[in-house]
Amino acid sequence: MSYLILNGMQSNDSIIPKINKFIAEKLQEHDIKGEILNLHEKDIKPCLGCFKCWVETPGICIIDDFGREVAEKMIQSDYLFYITPIKYGGYSSELKKALDRSIGLLMPFFRIFHDEIHHETRYDKYPNFSVIGTLDEPNKEQEEIFTNLVKRNSLNNFAPKFTSQIIYTSDDEQTIKTKIDNSLRIMGEEND
Repeated sequence: MSYLILNGMQSNDSIIPKINKFIAEKLQEHDIKGEILNLHEKDIKPCLGCFKCWVETPGICIIDDFGREVAEKMIQSDYLFYITPIKYGGYSSELKKALDRSIGLLMPFFRIFHDEIHHETRYDKYPNFSVIGTLDEPNKEQEEIFTNLVKRNSLNNFAPKFTSQIIYTSDDEQTIKTKIDNSLRIMGEEND
């Protein structure tokens, strides 16, 4: 079993490194190995929107930078975490850039999934999925948009199990750990 944490923080964020540490420690208690990718430290160019990862180089982006490695690590993990400051109800630019570059993990064809039209899967297995967003203070509108975004992304990425949590920068350490424990419990110890 393995995990991957995509850390979408900006360089001056103080709470996200704590969240990453708590998740990694908890997973290591269950002998689950993995890594944290600090996306702001990596060279990841924006998606060109050319769809060549669908038709010319199936599953592989034509841009040869760290974005390719992120997509490969995403699909190979059993547990995938996005950790991000919530920006207008969405992901940080660092995380969004990496996610856009992973579109090749799906096929360009469509099928009915949960009574909706979604892309076909390219691979037999997709990881369980947890997204933890941070806010300085409660914001009902942003939290609702964020929660819906995570739900929609979990459907688009065929996550067997998914969860989202919002952590406020004012949360104490025990509250943060409890929220992380809740996410891990929902994801379960096995990728069904």
